[in-house]
Amino acid sequence: MLVKDELKDFLTKFGVFKIGVADPAHGFALAKEGCHPRDNMRDCNSVVVFAFHVGLDYYTTLAYYQKGEVESRILHIYGDWVSSHLARFLEEMDYKAVVPHGYKNEKERIHHLSSKLAAYEAGLGVFGRPSIVITPEYGPRVRFGVVLTSARIKPDNPLRGFNPCQECETCVGLCPARAISKEKPPPLGFDRNRCMEFIYGVREKTKREVMLCGYCFNCCPIGKTSKKTFHLSKYKTLLDLNEDKREKLLKSMNV
Repeated sequence: MLVKDELKDFLTKFGVFKIGVADPAHGFALAKEGCHPRDNMRDCNSVVVFAFHVGLDYYTTLAYYQKGEVESRILHIYGDWVSSHLARFLEEMDYKAVVPHGYKNEKERIHHLSSKLAAYEAGLGVFGRPSIVITPEYGPRVRFGVVLTSARIKPDNPLRGFNPCQECETCVGLCPARAISKEKPPPLGFDRNRCMEFIYGVREKTKREVMLCGYCFNCCPIGKTSKKTFHLSKYKTLLDLNEDKREKLLKSMNV
């Protein structure tokens, strides 16, 4: 049996603050038809889920080709990149590994495997009223990565005793689409179709200048939004140095 600490040591260097493991043989009752872990990998024995805190940088995007033609959130790209490294790490130990990606139903934007459901089953957080996963540490402002593997790893249990929405109705009052009901327990009170119709309407009205709503994600009072485990920055070039520093550096290099 693979020891979970090996995964923690490997993932920490990527800015991951927490990992969990779900057992595909139990749970996943909320998985849509064809979207169970073993629909993605027949011999899956463990579902490894990791999380890093993204703060409000979650909205930062990278545009390909011409602006607006193809655009992806940087943190989705980064999460997939970390997942691929984890899969390779497992394969080098002679385990099979699969990174689930893409849509089972592209029109309705239903993924082959829900990372939110995997995170819930692995004990990283619980479903909130707007069907987002809320973690004790950072609320919903996290990004999850998922890798399926044939390795047998001791599984975690869903969180017990953490009920952040029980006495809170912040998102219910703020939701401009009125897609969140307080009458049903999370996530059953969330009207996904109503939410998506509202977002698509906003995109159309603003000619895609406004792409997302953000109320439930930004305004959830649970967890921190500072001290992110993921940071956006860029490398400096010589041209970023002032002329004096640049000349001194080049002179020291005998250029």
